[in-house]
Amino acid sequence: MKLHRINAIILHHLYFWKRSLPRWLDVFYWPIITIVVWGFITSYLRGPEMQATEFLGAMLLGGITLWMIFQRAQQDFSIAYLQDIWSRSIVNLYVSPLTNLEFIIASIAIGLIKVVITLLVMVGLAFALYSFNLFDMGFALLPFVAMILIFAWSLGLFSTGIIFRFGTDAQIIAFSIAFVLQPFVAVFYPLEVLPQVVQYIGLAFPITYVFEGMRELLATGVFNWLDFAWSLGLNIFYMILCGWFFGKMFASVKKKGLLAKLE
Repeated sequence: MKLHRINAIILHHLYFWKRSLPRWLDVFYWPIITIVVWGFITSYLRGPEMQATEFLGAMLLGGITLWMIFQRAQQDFSIAYLQDIWSRSIVNLYVSPLTNLEFIIASIAIGLIKVVITLLVMVGLAFALYSFNLFDMGFALLPFVAMILIFAWSLGLFSTGIIFRFGTDAQIIAFSIAFVLQPFVAVFYPLEVLPQVVQYIGLAFPITYVFEGMRELLATGVFNWLDFAWSLGLNIFYMILCGWFFGKMFASVKKKGLLAKLE
């Protein structure tokens, strides 16, 4: 693994940003629109007609902020590969000494930059417009975000492996896989409101414990270390599984000479 190759891929992504309006929209437009819309919903629920509690507003705004981080991190990881497929440069990258690990590390670094910007934009707007401060959770926010990012990158590996195996016809999975999980992982409501069978499905994903832990922390001020341990253990399992799957799919495509056909 060479640092200069990782740095080159980071610069490679940044040059894409420089001339790409959709990527700037991803960084600023969608987080702003999301927090404004959900903020209006929260304001309505807390109004005199609905008289919802402060906790409900915090739960919704906290949930949508953490969800946006997860969605952006997962999609950004997959798009790091897709943008080279779309621009017909994926083969050029892999005829160089570049390794998959170097590309993955560079993609994670770029994703972290976008996540930090997204988080700051959403937290700043939520505080300025709706007096909600996500940082009230203190240092507990860091393990929540870490668990979300690890699972997002694992799903990014999985969806990219699918794209390598089945070509760009399968690229929709990079944009939809997060939304497939959303009903099961209790983003905006407690897990207990779901049917029992669906609860078991939700408990199989590490981010379910993050959203449950966030609500418990907002309600009681107590950080649930058991939920964190379950989330960490499941993240390790999914990272190993998705990393193995990505490696197998990439090796299969490379062996069959199908890499160029992705373009």
